[in-house]
Amino acid sequence: MLGTRPQAGLFTAANQLDLDSLGIYGHLAHESRQIFTDYQFRGLYSDLGRPSASPALMATGMLLQHYEGISDDTVIDRVRYDLRWKAALDLDPVDTKAPFSKAAFQSFRHRLILHEREAVAFERSLKQAVTAGVLPKKLSVALDSSPVRGRGAVKDTFNLLSDAIRHVVRKLAEEEGCTPEEIAARIGVDRHFKAASVKGSELVDWDRPEDVSRFLAGLLEDGQRAVAEAKRVGCASKEAELLDKIVAQDVDQEGDQPTIRQGVAKDRLVSVTDPDMRHGHKSSGKKYSGHKAHLASETTTGIVTAVDVTAPGTADGEQVDSLIKQTEANTGCKVDEALGDCAYSSQRASEKAESVGTTLLTRMPGSRKGLFGPDDFNVSKDRTESKCPAGHAPEKVYRNKGAYVHHWAKETCQACPLRDQCVSHGKRRTLTVKPNFHDRRKREKWSRSEEGREKLRQRVVVEHALGRAKNRGAGQSRYFGRAKTRFQWLWTAAAENFLRLFALRGEGTGPQVAVA
Repeated sequence: MLGTRPQAGLFTAANQLDLDSLGIYGHLAHESRQIFTDYQFRGLYSDLGRPSASPALMATGMLLQHYEGISDDTVIDRVRYDLRWKAALDLDPVDTKAPFSKAAFQSFRHRLILHEREAVAFERSLKQAVTAGVLPKKLSVALDSSPVRGRGAVKDTFNLLSDAIRHVVRKLAEEEGCTPEEIAARIGVDRHFKAASVKGSELVDWDRPEDVSRFLAGLLEDGQRAVAEAKRVGCASKEAELLDKIVAQDVDQEGDQPTIRQGVAKDRLVSVTDPDMRHGHKSSGKKYSGHKAHLASETTTGIVTAVDVTAPGTADGEQVDSLIKQTEANTGCKVDEALGDCAYSSQRASEKAESVGTTLLTRMPGSRKGLFGPDDFNVSKDRTESKCPAGHAPEKVYRNKGAYVHHWAKETCQACPLRDQCVSHGKRRTLTVKPNFHDRRKREKWSRSEEGREKLRQRVVVEHALGRAKNRGAGQSRYFGRAKTRFQWLWTAAAENFLRLFALRGEGTGPQVAVA
């Protein structure tokens, strides 16, 4: 059942220390009882049983955990021995007994996620900001995203199959109340429990394709045995589905012998320990495995107003309406405009912003260095006529799925003195004029203007917010699964919001508050 926080005492750390010098710890000592109350969490507990540890105390501890980027074990040490934490939680400075255990702290986290209350601290930070009047009634938000490295181990196909087989066997052992090794020996897949890597424990000539295929065929047979046993017993269905998915995405079984499938399957699963992880690209030369975090920050205060975590392959523009809706729901204020980088310059992103009544202003991608771009061509309003930078009309124009494709004659391009700035040697120029062609040219012109550059410079606040979150450890997922990774980002953003709020209210911030 719901536990409650003890009443404030005369001799607690909060009443004996100089709170103005403690930064966020001092502010929480003053305000944590107003920010979190035990009754906010009454829906997480039943009406029967022993009283839990105070959820308000654990929420304050969780906020400080993500502020410092520390483990659950370190949290327990902090509440026992650190005077700053004792002040923030209003504890006795000489009592080394923790007000909650590690198990209770972890259970509280699980309850928040299970009951979809993971955003409670983030929502409280925004409510405090609105109450304090630091947010304008009409908001301008900056949008950006950042890669998040996943917690799970990423392995090649051979070890991925072996991991999936072990997961099925462990679930069977849990169901039957015996050890995984006993189940594995019974169905003939015990080699997967004799070494950390099945690939490293087998003698395979990796330079001979027939040996590799033979080894892969053996792994598939082991997988079939594990799946057959799961079906016979009637359990481990999720684990068996995971194994089947790995086989389908990574193995080509059309020939006489199975082989590793060429190319990368769409939405490829890369880790058995964290099935939510996916491969992603921060840029063309930087790859990672994990998730992608999306943030919206109010441009005048830097307060984070929306957080989401998706698969790495999700386009930034797809999250525009979601972040705007979250911002308006969290703050009760209308978002007038949103600022983004080139990743948000697509027509799809603009349409999503328009659907929620917000103007999207973005940087626009430029043409390749030293080459003419679409804005260097003179195109008629109806998009059916054009002239290249050298003044030549196209040889032919045809319609293709709503766009007009303009083709210049190869002979014209080869003889043109501006050829090297327009096309590669021996080729002719082609220009695709989509329905939004003239709109994009206007947006490009505005983004390069003095007014546009000045406005878009405001989006630096969201880059700073992402940087601060990653400095607190959010760039590496602390937990397995996307839901818990989102939990981590929400609480890290909440800690940053309280820092910003304390500073914006003009109070003594002390040495702990860092405001970019």
